Amino acid sequence: MGQGDAVLIHSQDAVALIDTGPDPRALEDCLRSLSIEHIDLLVLTHFDIDHVGGTAVLEGKVSTVLHGPTADAADVRVLDGLAAEGASLRPVSAGDRGVLGGASWRVLWPLPHGVAFPPGNDASVVTEFSGGGVPRALFLGDLSAAPQRALLRSARPTQYDVVKVAHHGSADQEPALYEALRPRVALITVGADNDYGHPRRETLDLLAALGTRAYRTDRDGRTLLGIEDDALRVWTDVAPP
Repeated sequence: MGQGDAVLIHSQDAVALIDTGPDPRALEDCLRSLSIEHIDLLVLTHFDIDHVGGTAVLEGKVSTVLHGPTADAADVRVLDGLAAEGASLRPVSAGDRGVLGGASWRVLWPLPHGVAFPPGNDASVVTEFSGGGVPRALFLGDLSAAPQRALLRSARPTQYDVVKVAHHGSADQEPALYEALRPRVALITVGADNDYGHPRRETLDLLAALGTRAYRTDRDGRTLLGIEDDALRVWTDVAPP
């Protein structure tokens, strides 16, 4: 497959992690390299293996888990493993909110009691974070175009500094959503030579037409973003050509 999501957010002394990627060892190595021993807030957008495969290494290291709907016993086991080691489980939907250090977070999707989109990609937990040294950012999970249109209607989101592009940059995107978001920076979490041809040229062209700078993990490696001197800064493992 060669793709997965794992995004860290740091505000003051608090840390959030959105998804865990597919590989426990890779996640463990990443956290160790950043000297992170505890996750205050873990967001599991949905339960595909490329988003929760690394969860086992976090057992005993997480305070609170935000999660969307479960589909089967395997999904429940992921949560039970975290809860057994002390994590508090919190199912969330649009309208839920809280704080992380000096930052605030808010859930925009899925809709409460929604039945149009079953558990999985299209019911991914979509969160925004802002403040406390965190650029205003939106994380779109693996939403396809149809729930993206529903999100646009229900949440009416406005401009963000950073958007995590849905579903690893697949072609199944809603241009009107990205036009409303108009991010300065887009993050595309994708592996080199993945089986799906992600990110797709159509999506890259859409972002380029909006003037958005896209960073993709297959080419840029680990990508760090932050606010420095009131400006959005980006650092990558791979130097630009």
